[in-house]
Amino acid sequence: MPSLSSYILASAGASLVNAQFGNFGSPYPNTTYPGFESENPYTIEGSKSFQWSPPKYPSPWGEGSGDWKESYAKARALVSQLTLEEKVNLTSGVGTNQGNCVGQTGSVPRHGINGLCLQDSPVGVRLTDGNSVFPAGVNVAATWDRGLAYARGRGMGQEHYGKGVDMQLGPVAGPLGRAPAGGRNWEGFSPDPYLTGLMFAESIKGIQSAGVMTSAKHFIAYEQEHFRQSQEAKNWGFNVTESITANLDDVTLHELYLWPFADGIRAGATSIMCSYNQVNSSQSCQNSYILNHILKNELGFQGFVVSDWYGTHSGVSSILAGLDMSMPGDPVQEFGNHGGALFGSNMTIAVINGTVPQWRLDDAAVRILAAWYYVGRDKNQVPVNFNSYSLDTYGYSHNAVGQGYGLINQHVDVRANHSQLIREIGSASTVLLKNVNNALPLTGKEKFTAVLGEDAFEDINGPNGFTDRAGDEGTLGMAWGSGSANFPYLVTPNTAIQNEVVGKNDGLYQSLRNNSNLDQAYSLAKQATDSAGV
Repeated sequence: MPSLSSYILASAGASLVNAQFGNFGSPYPNTTYPGFESENPYTIEGSKSFQWSPPKYPSPWGEGSGDWKESYAKARALVSQLTLEEKVNLTSGVGTNQGNCVGQTGSVPRHGINGLCLQDSPVGVRLTDGNSVFPAGVNVAATWDRGLAYARGRGMGQEHYGKGVDMQLGPVAGPLGRAPAGGRNWEGFSPDPYLTGLMFAESIKGIQSAGVMTSAKHFIAYEQEHFRQSQEAKNWGFNVTESITANLDDVTLHELYLWPFADGIRAGATSIMCSYNQVNSSQSCQNSYILNHILKNELGFQGFVVSDWYGTHSGVSSILAGLDMSMPGDPVQEFGNHGGALFGSNMTIAVINGTVPQWRLDDAAVRILAAWYYVGRDKNQVPVNFNSYSLDTYGYSHNAVGQGYGLINQHVDVRANHSQLIREIGSASTVLLKNVNNALPLTGKEKFTAVLGEDAFEDINGPNGFTDRAGDEGTLGMAWGSGSANFPYLVTPNTAIQNEVVGKNDGLYQSLRNNSNLDQAYSLAKQATDSAGV
């Protein structure tokens, strides 16, 4: 019986032969190499094994049509003046902990372009202070209010702008929510692609109206955290060398997962972040069918594609497949995948030796600069005034190598009056599932109110007690990970209800934090003759 590797090698060989010499199906539009066609010789249903993505080359040029026209004209004019190294700088991250932001590109000093600052998160400026935490995407969707989605986006954009961020890493339309227990569903909006598309588009418009680029993510079919990177599989003892693959057919792709991204692109999304997973057995960030054909050709995407952090698995293959920027740019192997060292100096070599055509690098640089011009970063921007790796006022700006000691945090407060908007969204997003004996709303006449359950209380370590909110104690205003931000404050249900009952009408109030003490909970619930919150 042939080994799995035999199938993979045979499939790869057939793909290369067909891509170079075949003439099956509809030809892919090609203005760069006339006469060259790539094909989709047959379709495999998503339920079948050994699903594969047909090759689609070359990567389409950004056209600069519609309201992108002026931005593209400026970008092309500037790129025509750049050296090879300067173009590569724009496409390559400088490495984790090598700058103020979680992602930072190389710079072009002679043209006044500092390294672009890319910063999480989809709920606020991550890893800093003086910021707001906005309600999660699922809360915004629960309001059914496009105006609030736009206002939230604009508020987040204003705060990122005030911190000196060039691109907010959000909003999120993937995961869509295929797995109800998916660890990042909360970052997105809804399992309904139509609702997600509307909220996604309004969020993009709002963020970019504040002069900040967006990175709409994660493209595409990114529905599972487990095994998204091969290292986790190895830790569990599996002999797996690549990320999990999301296999799906064309109808599922278009009617579910692609729909919100189409809305986001119509809204003017400046960047799309490709995801960790494979799509039909081809890594997302080097999947020519998904990036070249679906995104840049079919949807006519004018912006640039950036990898998720350590989501780049190759240099040459990825840029030819449509990746324009690799993040974060570490020259070492991490999470089982290579980082941006696959770009950087290696990309310079690849262009010089002809492996990567000059036009492909030019197009990547033009797309990046066009997005930069599109939101007005050339006219109005604030220097980066925080450091993602330390809240100290003074420290190393290049902490990984202990260089650049000086002022790294100016502690700029960018919250403005956003607390009012945050409260409005929180209120509008509340869904009342059960209301026995009209316990809610509180009337101000309650005599004895009991609040039961750990979720009503603050974490014993404080709202920011766990790094990146990686804890499940107390009430959770967000989940954990790169989608988090530092709370300036967190009003718990216990505090709010106690203030309403005791502070306004001197009613009796008791609460129980311990979820396991069922006897005491039962006793309190019986005494609470007016209302009981659980």
